[in-house]
Amino acid sequence: MSGPSADAPRSRRLLYGVTASLIAVALAGGAWFLFGRGQAAVGCDALVKDQRVRSALGTHYSSGMSCSELGAAVRTSTTGSGAGPRTKAQADSMKQILLAVNESLDGTGQSIAADLRRPLAESLAGYANDVQEILDGLTSAYFDADGQDDPAWQDEAGYHFSVSYGDLVSVLRAVSQDPAAYVVLRNAQTEWGAAQLASLLREKMNDTLLVAPTHNASALGNYDAIAADVVRHKGASSGARWADTVNTELRRPATVAPVTPRSALSDRITRSWRASLVSVPAARRTDELRNQGPFMFTTWAEAVGLSQERTKAVEGLYRSSNESGYGRLMEHLKMS
Repeated sequence: MSGPSADAPRSRRLLYGVTASLIAVALAGGAWFLFGRGQAAVGCDALVKDQRVRSALGTHYSSGMSCSELGAAVRTSTTGSGAGPRTKAQADSMKQILLAVNESLDGTGQSIAADLRRPLAESLAGYANDVQEILDGLTSAYFDADGQDDPAWQDEAGYHFSVSYGDLVSVLRAVSQDPAAYVVLRNAQTEWGAAQLASLLREKMNDTLLVAPTHNASALGNYDAIAADVVRHKGASSGARWADTVNTELRRPATVAPVTPRSALSDRITRSWRASLVSVPAARRTDELRNQGPFMFTTWAEAVGLSQERTKAVEGLYRSSNESGYGRLMEHLKMS
């Protein structure tokens, strides 16, 4: 009798241990389903169920779309093949998707699912001119059409959309949690700015046209502020890894086709900028981004033979414009 009675407590302890382990596994699985899998799915589900997204995606919409499928549908609906002027349907779709994404944000920049960040960046890269104009805030047509119900409008370059500065900045900031997505956005602005500069070749003595490209520096200043904000919020270690990835990717040719025609001169400007990033020390990689606007201009000035006196004068305007864009976005982030 002593044998069985002695073994009983051990058996019960073993049974309790196995049961507790099974319960722990079940609870962990449930927690993952509810809080891990659930959080990612909820972020996508909310957008998939949004009537604006459903309408914007049109025939590319499916009620059971995953995050990656939603991202692919967004790219197709907003940019089509990628190149060429935008249609009214594409520009209207980009606006409604951006508005829906902005309303889905929770203020942390984390609520855009990881699978959506890069596709959203690629879609917005297809509207680099509109993004620049909204960030600059200097063209009245974009103020006149930034209401939620305002449709896309047409000019000689195709159709355009507009949203408020705050709505755009919130989405750009959230998307930029992914360094690869940030690079897509910044490269699109780089290509656009280089094309603007290259178009000045025959008009290099016209002061008005020399001042106009400072809008590129202003837009880049906004991206500089986004980078600084991402690095600051990620903390030292994660922020450094983000900056390292951005530096590495910016040194490579853009993977998204530019929306403006390329030329030998615009390619020279972008190649020179990429090459300049190779020797930047790790500790300065975020700060060095703020030199891009002036660097691009001086590269253009050297290529077209602009005098040093005039180059320095306009370079000063570039730096002032960059500071303005940087400060405006930083102030907005503090207030939001």
